[in-house]
Amino acid sequence: MKTLLVIIVVGASFCGSQQYDACSDPTQEFQGYTYTTDAATGDKIWSHCGFPNPMFDYSRCGLSYTSGNHYICDPDSLISNQVEAVDLALQMIETNTSTVCYGADDSKESYRVGVALINRIRIPDVSSGTTCINTCGEIHPEMNTTARSPTQGEKELIMKNFVDYLRTGWAMGSCGNDVVIFYSQELDMVEVSVGYKASSLVTDSIISYIKSTFITYKNNGRTADGLLIIAEKLRTTLRSITPAHILLILNMVAIVILTAFLVFFLHFRSVEFNAWGREGPWKLVDYAFYFLSGVWLVDGLLFSVIYISNKAPYLAVLFSGVMALVCIILYIFEEQVFTTYSNSGSYNFTRS
Repeated sequence: MKTLLVIIVVGASFCGSQQYDACSDPTQEFQGYTYTTDAATGDKIWSHCGFPNPMFDYSRCGLSYTSGNHYICDPDSLISNQVEAVDLALQMIETNTSTVCYGADDSKESYRVGVALINRIRIPDVSSGTTCINTCGEIHPEMNTTARSPTQGEKELIMKNFVDYLRTGWAMGSCGNDVVIFYSQELDMVEVSVGYKASSLVTDSIISYIKSTFITYKNNGRTADGLLIIAEKLRTTLRSITPAHILLILNMVAIVILTAFLVFFLHFRSVEFNAWGREGPWKLVDYAFYFLSGVWLVDGLLFSVIYISNKAPYLAVLFSGVMALVCIILYIFEEQVFTTYSNSGSYNFTRS
């Protein structure tokens, strides 16, 4: 009875208002095969149970890596030659977002986003009078799709069941700091599962954006490009306000205060009867501020500019032109000049 109660609760949490009894038939338990093969077409029909995990099932997910954390699984090669470009964009989400918790080994964890792409999905009959759910989260029995097709509501429930259990199975985040995007080509649907930590940032409007963007790009034959756009959207969304942002704001405030002080100081130094005074201890304070603040450098630069402009105007114009040309060249050939500028690689925006 305890097992039955747990399965009902789990089924309800993942499948909305639907509640299913625990499957009692041993043959309906997960048998260790994450997909079955369609005898007529040879297509793989995938279950979320035992689905390849890109964190370590590299080759089964269509990746050529042999180590490291990776975040996309494309076992049916829907985006084939662009899968690693998308994986790189997903890695940048983890790299560019702040630590939100610590893993079991005390390793720092930021936000993580995974993607699963498949051709065909296992379709259970969620409306059968004998419907049940096994300990792996698979709903039984399977639907006889030659007799009828699933309704839109059934498709949504099937997709949601798959992606929610897949996110749990992949366990990319230790504190609900994970998001999983799942697409089934057979149902032509995309679904998103969001961990509780990420849900405050990945809101319903962001989920709607993910779905609409994915379908739009997919319909134009540019599935991988759509995923790159989505990855960038999630990267900026999940960054939110970080300690780095706070530090930047504090630095900006400090610069504004310093600038205001220097302007104030320079102005009063230029007044004939200035507030600092020219005699006694005030004179020492005046020179101390002048040298310690670096104002003498500003004065020197301004004097140099004025002097060169008056004495050698053509040389000043030539020097300015050369410096402008150097800046333009650096901008155009930035990646070639600064080879360590970024490890994000170049995205290949071609048709998948």
